[in-house]
Amino acid sequence: MPASAQTAQSVTTAYHWVMSIQTPTGRFFTRSAIVDVAAGATRQQIFGRIYRQFAEEYGTPLTVLFFDLQPDQL
Repeated sequence: MPASAQTAQSVTTAYHWVMSIQTPTGRFFTRSAIVDVAAGATRQQIFGRIYRQFAEEYGTPLTVLFFDLQPDQL
């Protein structure tokens, strides 16, 4: 498919994220990973997706101590 025929939704960029949280029981966790982000996605949407992953595993409410999202490139 020619580049001019690609839609914005089909383009993704790899981002590296780091999040540190405190659980309702007082435990602390820090994780990091790479996530593919669709063009047009917001930082808030990506934060929400990652937060929900933690919440499913550890319950809520969670206290976010640190969050960073950067393009996965040097």
